[in-house]
Amino acid sequence: MFTGIEEVDWASMGHAYTDSATDVPDLLWGLASDDPARRDIALDGMYGAVHHQGDVYDSTVACIPFLFELVETPTVADRDAVVRLLRSIAGEKEPDPEELGGIFEDEEEDAAWIQPFLDASRLIRGRADLFLGLLDDPDAELRAALPGALAHLHAEPTKVFSVLRDRLPVETDSEAAHGLARAIGTLAVDHAETLGSQAGPVLRDVLDRTADPQLRMTVLAQLARCAPDLLPDNTAEAALEIMRLACEARHGESEEEPQPAPERPRTPTMVSYLRDLEAAHRKSVDADRADDLLEELHRALGDRVDVRFDLLNGQLCSQDWGQRVAAVRMSGLLLTGWRAANDLPVALLARQLVEEEPDLSERALNELSYVAPIAHVVAEILAVCVREWDDEWEPDGWERTLYGRALAALALQGDERAVPALIDVMAEGGDTPEYLARWVKAIGAEAAAPLGPVLHRRLTALAPGAHRDRSRLIDALGVIAPAPSLELLISMLGDEQGRQARWSAAQALTRYGRAAAQAAPRLRKSVTDEATPTEIRLDAAEALWAVTGEADLVLPVVRDGLDSTHWYGRSAALRIIGALGPAGAALAPRLRELAVTGTDVPAAVALWKVTGDVEAVLPVLLDEWTATPRSRPAAAACLAGMGRAAAPALPLIRAELASPRRHNNDGTTGNVRYDVAEDEALLSDCRTIEAAFTALDG
Repeated sequence: MFTGIEEVDWASMGHAYTDSATDVPDLLWGLASDDPARRDIALDGMYGAVHHQGDVYDSTVACIPFLFELVETPTVADRDAVVRLLRSIAGEKEPDPEELGGIFEDEEEDAAWIQPFLDASRLIRGRADLFLGLLDDPDAELRAALPGALAHLHAEPTKVFSVLRDRLPVETDSEAAHGLARAIGTLAVDHAETLGSQAGPVLRDVLDRTADPQLRMTVLAQLARCAPDLLPDNTAEAALEIMRLACEARHGESEEEPQPAPERPRTPTMVSYLRDLEAAHRKSVDADRADDLLEELHRALGDRVDVRFDLLNGQLCSQDWGQRVAAVRMSGLLLTGWRAANDLPVALLARQLVEEEPDLSERALNELSYVAPIAHVVAEILAVCVREWDDEWEPDGWERTLYGRALAALALQGDERAVPALIDVMAEGGDTPEYLARWVKAIGAEAAAPLGPVLHRRLTALAPGAHRDRSRLIDALGVIAPAPSLELLISMLGDEQGRQARWSAAQALTRYGRAAAQAAPRLRKSVTDEATPTEIRLDAAEALWAVTGEADLVLPVVRDGLDSTHWYGRSAALRIIGALGPAGAALAPRLRELAVTGTDVPAAVALWKVTGDVEAVLPVLLDEWTATPRSRPAAAACLAGMGRAAAPALPLIRAELASPRRHNNDGTTGNVRYDVAEDEALLSDCRTIEAAFTALDG
């Protein structure tokens, strides 16, 4: 084995940690060892040095022939790991020099950096045909790893598809069959024009004839990816049945005895650590591969919310604790990213709180906080939880308790039953919540008014260096705007309070409006002091306009803000112009330039509020509606005030109302939660616009 390895000039090569790769032959021999611990150490070394964080070096390229030799040798163990290493070195797609370049300023040095990536990809993809001949190898783990590698690396996808299709009916190992089905789906997605129509019938045939529950789940996910029209009508029911069978198998209710996985020696390597970490995670949530496949199915279904919510509702009712944990996490992903047709998913999510499972309750409460704007249906349950858990918290870290999480979810729904609990927490010295102002705003100034005195006392008692708590308390008091706190908030405008506290105080005074007339002298001084940074002057200007309506002092500062290179300056200026309305007419030319030339929706909205110029503003709103989805809430709020002039936007409005996806859902994968409140405001404005036209036309 490894003929010629001694002839390679390893000393002239390098990797992540040295300019002399003389340690690489030992790593390669380690991969060929009979000792599993030594193989783990060698694989860890390959990923840690020779292929460090995805990089490719000249020594990496020199390894490739020997790695292929390992894969070809039947007596070598863990060949599947070597296949995955080769796949990682080659990359999921052919490397692009433009993407790889730019690391070094010197062009020759940069080209030398790029070349190993190109060489490695060419060598591995050039020899990928070897993998086809190993699909019937006795090593089932190798067979499981090969299809995915072939789907990404082989130059002839049609040939690979044909071989994988023929292999699928005769494959006896469950994991290898999963690999084949997943690779067929990948080929169909990546080569839709040539293979898309062929993959669906192949996968549907597997679904109809196999009894393997997890393979059925894999096939459902792949059908959702590449041939959704061939999904069975009862996809949700089928998936839930698969999960029921998985639960029975996990808890010993199946007739078949599961075979325990062979234990491997632990080694001080990342490879061993990740293996143990995955095993511990699965044990902690009582999960197995079926849960992973269910999440894969969810993601593959995408905008098929009819199936996804039916599936989610069934998961939340599962008898299996681990599956409900997975369902709770999916609830947050699904409810914040897509629009549910009814309240049932939220109600079933809240149902987890009565299971007397603290970990499950904690997870459910976290997700309920994200979906608070659509969760009013469960307010009663949350109020009961706050009462029941009232004696289970201490001032330090109370937000992380079940009591704290339930109180947060209740407050974010705007339920005034959260107020007495908040008063108790703040009176007893509980940590000041990061989002206290958001909670108070949701509840409303009038309902939250009893909280004002305790917040006032907390603010006056703060130590000089408590800047974080000071800003949080000012923000919350500003929402309530209690008259007895006005003088205290004015005192927070001083330089000694810090930038954040001064901003919070200015925002609070803005909400006081004309009632804060005594703050005018200090605000005028801040606005007119040209030595003060523009951002701070803008804060004062916004408050001054609200308190006195003195546009002549405010406009010059706002004009400077429009030209600010800092995002906050522009944002604050546009916000103030929105409040100025026609009083900001002098800024219209600059706004027109920003809105029309720069296709800037906030500037267009500000221009509308200043001039009411539909002809200039409407085209910007319509163009950016599609180009910049995150601008839709601001655009819709503006369109709602245009009356009949907004008619050209009706097709976009109706499409938005019909869309299953929340506007800010850009398809990002991972543990992403989107802003539900913003999307619900958008939907409300869209309904208002449509209803207005319906009434006018009716």
